[in-house]
Amino acid sequence: RISRIFLARTGSHFIGTLSAAKVVVSSKIALGQFKSFMRQYPQKTSLLALWSRRIAIFGVGVILCGIASARFGLFPTIQSLAVIGVGLTLSCAALILAIAAFVDIWRSGAKGLKMANLGFIIGLLTLAFPAYEIVLGLRLPRINDISTDLRDPPTFSRSRNTLQARGDIVPPESSAETREAQRLGYRQVAPVVLELSPEEAYELVLEVAAAMKWQIVDRSPPSARGGIGRVDAIDRTSLLKFSDDITIRIRPLANETRIDIRSVSRIGKHDFGANAARISRFSDLVIKLNKGA
Repeated sequence: RISRIFLARTGSHFIGTLSAAKVVVSSKIALGQFKSFMRQYPQKTSLLALWSRRIAIFGVGVILCGIASARFGLFPTIQSLAVIGVGLTLSCAALILAIAAFVDIWRSGAKGLKMANLGFIIGLLTLAFPAYEIVLGLRLPRINDISTDLRDPPTFSRSRNTLQARGDIVPPESSAETREAQRLGYRQVAPVVLELSPEEAYELVLEVAAAMKWQIVDRSPPSARGGIGRVDAIDRTSLLKFSDDITIRIRPLANETRIDIRSVSRIGKHDFGANAARISRFSDLVIKLNKGA
């Protein structure tokens, strides 16, 4: 009786093991058949993913060409901006194609996920900075002329040397609408008042302008009669090297000197806060160097 029970249990265990072995063998056969089938009918590659990657890389190249053209003056400013605009359009198209590729790969099981990811990431990174500028532009007033004196903004020099350096460009007078927009949007912009003589303030202004790597195109030290000094300069944007015009007025007060600065962009009607930021850096450096002295 004991031997019968042992044989029965051993037999059932053997049958179970045999069944499991059959399942493993059947799975391997099925997997081999599937691989053979896939070799006969290869998985397609998503064309949307392929073109997303291609267009994204090409768009970056177009943008770099536009930036190089603007920085080195290879083409007129408008043409350089047009090239950059074409590159940004291509980046936007690559981003849309990448999203469409994700949907295609999900539905059809096509290959190309890595290409779609690359096109999406490149397009997203390329469009990130312009998108930030657009948001900034919507928040800030649409002006390109900032002054620390809204009642009597400093005027730009019209000397022969200044006109020659600026290519006969003279920024227009600040309109009442521009001044009101600045008053509402840039309340932090203010003149610098120092306990210095006009001559000392004038030398400090020249030192700060040199430190900020501005091109000084005209200068007039404070006179003994009127006591007003003036410095005209040109600054260039960091990326595209667009020229912006600057004028600084040094005016004596009772035991003090007031420094007013005006900064105007030549390109576009919206400076996206660039002129206010430039004036803020100038004022901060003037105060810092004055305290250090």
